[in-house]
Amino acid sequence: MAQKKAGEVEAFLNRPDFAYSLVLLYGPDTGLVSERSAKLAKAFGVDPGDPFSAVVLSGDEIEKDIGRLYDEAKTLSLLGGRRLVRVRGAGAGKALADAAGELGGERLTDTLIIVEAGDLKKNAALRANAERGRHAMALPCYQDEGRALDQMIDEELSAAGLGMDRDARDALKARLGADRIASRGEGQKLCLYALGAPTVTEADVAAIVGDVSADALDEAIDAAVSGEVKRLPHLIDRLTTAGAPTFQLHQALLRYFQQLLALREGVERRGEPVARAVERRRPHFRRRPAMEAALSAWTLAALDARLQAIEADILMSRKDSGLALTITHRTLMDTAVEAARLRARGRA
Repeated sequence: MAQKKAGEVEAFLNRPDFAYSLVLLYGPDTGLVSERSAKLAKAFGVDPGDPFSAVVLSGDEIEKDIGRLYDEAKTLSLLGGRRLVRVRGAGAGKALADAAGELGGERLTDTLIIVEAGDLKKNAALRANAERGRHAMALPCYQDEGRALDQMIDEELSAAGLGMDRDARDALKARLGADRIASRGEGQKLCLYALGAPTVTEADVAAIVGDVSADALDEAIDAAVSGEVKRLPHLIDRLTTAGAPTFQLHQALLRYFQQLLALREGVERRGEPVARAVERRRPHFRRRPAMEAALSAWTLAALDARLQAIEADILMSRKDSGLALTITHRTLMDTAVEAARLRARGRA
């Protein structure tokens, strides 16, 4: 099976093996998928702006005309040399999944097909076919956490010739991670703001990265995950009235639940006390009570079910942007109601 674990992806991208003619990158962080796709394309050595050597297709158009993918994949570059085919926005379409299985089974000389997809379950046809293909590689791209996020911050600091103290780093990481491209943009903005100073401070982070909606966003997420049903509608209204994009609320909630899932595994499977697990995460002191309440209430099974519901709502909101606000409001309220139910059951 040709696949890498999430922690092995960067090593593969640093030294890619182009014996694999088709590479699938997938995961919930579309920014991370896009950035890694661009890195792989650059390593392949084809100018993405050269219309004779590179082409970009969308998953939707491929489903309507799968022959286009075969034509582009097997067409020689007009001026000779390598040929790059990128497919963006791939989903659960059958035509693309079947084509990935077929094209990934053969060696396409001097041609690389990069497929960018969202989060794919283990049994998703596109992922399964890419993993089975003799000349295909599947690369999972998950949310920026831990070392990956630190690495991105270090890259931007190094490029700007800056240092950063630990408090500033923790404050910055608390505001990043939902989307790689957005996170990198915030890091670059911070470095530009601090340019000329010997080190980046927590005050710099608060001044340039934390906007007026950051605290309100934290409050809304904390209220949702800890079951503050009565207080949550006001917090949502305050955010949306201030112009906070709905995807920001969805992504913040998704990321928080992914963190809870990792912490809860330690509580349920290794018997780690809730307080100690939360201490390892080192949340801001104002957020600690909500995190402890949530970690005590949500079981692994409940967290997994809620994550699936959040991901489904995110997909639905992207398909129908006109209903995005309504869907986001429902996601947060459903989360709060379930959290309140779990906490009540825990006290019974």
